[in-house]
Amino acid sequence: MQDERVATFRRVEPLAVASLILGTLSFLPMFGWPMLPIPIAGAIVGAMGLRQIANFPGQSTGRGIAIAGLTLSVVLGLLGVGFYAFFVVYDCPIGYSRVNFAELQPDKETGEVIPQKIIDLDGKFIYIKGYMYPGRRSMGIQEFVLVPTRAHCKFCQRALASTEMIKVTMVSGQLADFDVHMVGVGGKLKIDHQEALRPLGGMPYQIEADIFR
Repeated sequence: MQDERVATFRRVEPLAVASLILGTLSFLPMFGWPMLPIPIAGAIVGAMGLRQIANFPGQSTGRGIAIAGLTLSVVLGLLGVGFYAFFVVYDCPIGYSRVNFAELQPDKETGEVIPQKIIDLDGKFIYIKGYMYPGRRSMGIQEFVLVPTRAHCKFCQRALASTEMIKVTMVSGQLADFDVHMVGVGGKLKIDHQEALRPLGGMPYQIEADIFR
């Protein structure tokens, strides 16, 4: 007798492939909540693919692909959500270094003009919160001064030190409206060391701002 071997063709389950594709994109929630449906869909599609393969073992294959897609969707999805939530809690956009006005102040005892930590950020993108110094315009402002507190004004309190003022220039066609509440500014930091030598009135810190909150 002659044995006859019949090869049975089994297709790769499309749901498994779709799950793998969605799984590789499941890190995208790190850029914002609108991307959250991607890992959710990847996990659902992966589970559906596994069920489809189990129900039709002789017709479909791709169990490993479906498991990989499901795993990536869950793991990368959680990492992406956690990463984004971290920056939401600290209120700092992705790609920006969070600083505060206290870190901008030099140590007078050592005679430094600009803190080394801030010098290292020269030309890099930072995010800082403060108050808009009152100016002549209240709407459509392209340039303004950011200060650490509302307690300072032209006629009261002590004068501002040069390192307590940041000249903010809105870029990319953006404009800002005056707000008495604390605002957040993000952009490229530029440092003028000569301005820092002026004890009052100078502004060594400048930000080319593309974020205003």
